[in-house]
Amino acid sequence: MKKITISIAAKSFDITLEDSFADFFEAETARLFKNKNNIEIKDILGAFIQECHDRFETQRIEKELILNIDTKILRKN
Repeated sequence: MKKITISIAAKSFDITLEDSFADFFEAETARLFKNKNNIEIKDILGAFIQECHDRFETQRIEKELILNIDTKILRKN
């Protein structure tokens, strides 16, 4: 387990995460918040909106791929 401190709106929060997830979390927060030491609420909202949009696009692409695979399978039969 790894303890990470994150500062949001001038308040520090200590969280404990599994080691492998902690490394991923640190990398993602650095990417999303451009290595800021103190994250503002508007930054969190912006990151949340971006992540939701990314997930939306990923799901749309997955559905297209599944449809294409299903179509190709049906054509072969």
